[in-house]
Amino acid sequence: MSEKKVTNIKEINFDNLKVNRGFSDKFINSADIENILINNIPQVQSAWFRFQSEWTYNAYQSMKDLDKYLILVYLIQKTFIHYTDLMVIISEETMYAQDTFEIDKINLIEISEELGIPKETVRRKINELNKDGILERLGKRIILKVNAFQKQRPVKTVKTLASFLAICSNLISSESNLLTSVSKENIESFIRSHFTLIWRFYFKTQIPTMIEWRRYYGDLETWVVTGVVLVHQSLKLRDLFKGKGITLDLNTMTNEDKFKSVYEFIFSNSDKIVGVNASSIAEITGIPRATVIRKLKYASKFGLLARDKNQLYVIKKLSPVKMKEFAKIASTIQQRTYKFIGTFFELYKNKAQLPQAK
Repeated sequence: MSEKKVTNIKEINFDNLKVNRGFSDKFINSADIENILINNIPQVQSAWFRFQSEWTYNAYQSMKDLDKYLILVYLIQKTFIHYTDLMVIISEETMYAQDTFEIDKINLIEISEELGIPKETVRRKINELNKDGILERLGKRIILKVNAFQKQRPVKTVKTLASFLAICSNLISSESNLLTSVSKENIESFIRSHFTLIWRFYFKTQIPTMIEWRRYYGDLETWVVTGVVLVHQSLKLRDLFKGKGITLDLNTMTNEDKFKSVYEFIFSNSDKIVGVNASSIAEITGIPRATVIRKLKYASKFGLLARDKNQLYVIKKLSPVKMKEFAKIASTIQQRTYKFIGTFFELYKNKAQLPQAK
């Protein structure tokens, strides 16, 4: 690895660290926290939808190509794995002060298989990233240049993620003694000072989310465009029903069924709201209007979208088979997200045992 010398790497004493399980490939077991979040799906989903919308907007604006962005964050996560293996934590400021980072022994087939992107597409995107001065490919080595870090640096995302986690902390603290409410300012500060640790887990959540939705929709832009319609519909229904539209029988329903009930409610009530148009979606996502229109038509043929009486787009009520398929993917992704939230607060609760920022 070739990089600028770092000065505030914080070593971790794993012998004294009770939460050291967080550095393994498995998430910390935070079942109680996860159950509280799952039992408050409507509130958590609403906040998560807002966060995800802002994140995808920033991701698209970064490179104007979500496949390239996915490949880039996949490569950058290798740096977080590297530092985890060294048992060190690096702050956000130091992380993005690096000039370069070298990744050894990685090939296009590995990237293609892990991301579910065709090998030739990966090759083309890597060549474009090379041409843009974001990385350099030398045989089986890839060198991430300073532009790679600047393109991906999550300045806004850290703030919006902190706001989302603060909402979750309020829910958790109001229903248990597992956690006291944490302000978004304190959460943001913790993320920035322990950046490579937190972002390691964040990427373990977000990268598989992109992979699974890409596989489902066929491309990431369709996922983002359709997601705006879903977010719009869910928020309008929340306002219409004032949070009282969904009743969950917590004693008899599985977690997957709870998620399924939420999505069935959203999908089956499209006639009660005014949909959203292509221009609004283009403005929200930053994706060109012509591309948005093309993706909306594709999603309509795919069977997920429909037009209301005003010719605006809404989420279509799905057949039982399609609904089950969609809900299974969505619930898997959301439960993974809730595990990340649980992991984050386990680390935050034990922050005294983690090295403090200098």
